[in-house]
Amino acid sequence: MRHICSLIAIVSQLEEQSVRFDFYQEIRRPKPERQILKHHAQLPRHYFDYLIHSGVLEVETDAPYQPGKIMPASIGMNIRSLGGNVLFDMCFAPQTYKLWQNTDASIEDLSLPADIFEEYVYRLGAISRFRYLGRIDDPVTATKLGENDMIEFKRDFLYSKTGIIKSIVAFANSNNGNLFLGITDEGIVCGIDHEIEQYGDPDKYILAITQYIQDKTSPFVTPFPKISLKKIDGKTVVAIFVEASSDLICGLDKNNEKYVVIRTNNRSVIVKDPHQIGEIYVKRKLGSEISRRLGLL
Repeated sequence: MRHICSLIAIVSQLEEQSVRFDFYQEIRRPKPERQILKHHAQLPRHYFDYLIHSGVLEVETDAPYQPGKIMPASIGMNIRSLGGNVLFDMCFAPQTYKLWQNTDASIEDLSLPADIFEEYVYRLGAISRFRYLGRIDDPVTATKLGENDMIEFKRDFLYSKTGIIKSIVAFANSNNGNLFLGITDEGIVCGIDHEIEQYGDPDKYILAITQYIQDKTSPFVTPFPKISLKKIDGKTVVAIFVEASSDLICGLDKNNEKYVVIRTNNRSVIVKDPHQIGEIYVKRKLGSEISRRLGLL
């Protein structure tokens, strides 16, 4: 079957272990038309060659390109947004279960029409996830929605540290979530400007939050939460976006003992049942669908 679209790599630099190239999408109906996807992309050669062997990538070089031996590779599409076009990152790892926590290489910020994107997912045998699904950057929007399975409010940082870690661990173990500091449980913006003053400047304040998250979670939360400051009616609010992790994330209590938390409706609940913790671990490592197919859940 002749496909009406293909990926094109125009190689600019070829080394023993890597390839640098301009990345194009070419549609051949009714006439050939190329669209640039990424300038100066770079991949390890075995992943570059895997795309060729998969029949989706064509190469243009001054001299004929000879792919090497096929090596194990898995491809994941990290979807940023959906619509008529799909914005995504293409991620590579040697095995499927390592895709999200140990990605070897990636080509970021690619955009394709939705139908063509779906065709490449099918032809590559790729798996997909929504990287920023549920992200809310606007605290005002969050206050209108109220606390739910993806939104949590805390009045401050200094006096809410334990609750902050519980929320971050729960989101990482359950689903993408948004944590806002400087908003009361009732959705009233109170701000954290007084805390920033104690630390001297915003950068030191964010660094303190970052360090505390690193110190009180295990293993290292990957991807690490995105932390930013927002101004609402002259008051500063901290917005923390937590992506669901591929690992089982634990919080550490005051004695550095580990505990597991999941998100249930608008609450972060500590899980003590070993069987339930085992299920969470399997889902994090293999994904829900693969786990069900293998009869592990």
